[in-house]
Amino acid sequence: MRYNRCMQKQDDAFMAMAIREAIASKQQGDVPFAAVIVQNSKVITAVANSEHLEHDVTKHAELKAISDASYILGRRDLSDCTIYSTVEPCPMCATAIFYACLRRVVFGMSRDDLPHLFRTRNIRFQQLANDCHNKPEVVSGVLKDKAIQAFLEYKQPFRVTPELLGAG
Repeated sequence: MRYNRCMQKQDDAFMAMAIREAIASKQQGDVPFAAVIVQNSKVITAVANSEHLEHDVTKHAELKAISDASYILGRRDLSDCTIYSTVEPCPMCATAIFYACLRRVVFGMSRDDLPHLFRTRNIRFQQLANDCHNKPEVVSGVLKDKAIQAFLEYKQPFRVTPELLGAG
């Protein structure tokens, strides 16, 4: 699929919406992740991460968005939809994206953009895509600088790993 100026403007608009949701998540005491699912240029759902507020690792924005969109549309096949995520989806969210058969995946920043906050992954989004039956179009770097801005005040990594605890 050719990435034209019209599609870029649409991607920018929906990513801006996701970034607003991410900032709202941060203002409510969670981390600034968010996702928007769109079908035929219409927003189906826009949600923020609530993993920390709800003490539930399954409350990542992408998982919540997929669940909401599936409920709203009355089906689990989202092959006519695009998901916009402020940050490159983690392996858990990526797998859900592939199983829901989303047609396009658009994200703002990569984990590599802020290595002091995000641990390095050995398996990346594109590698998981190559291993699944669904091969969505992947567009990265949309409003990347604005997505990064939501994280600039954070100085400590989001995940405590055994290495950081000295139990390596």
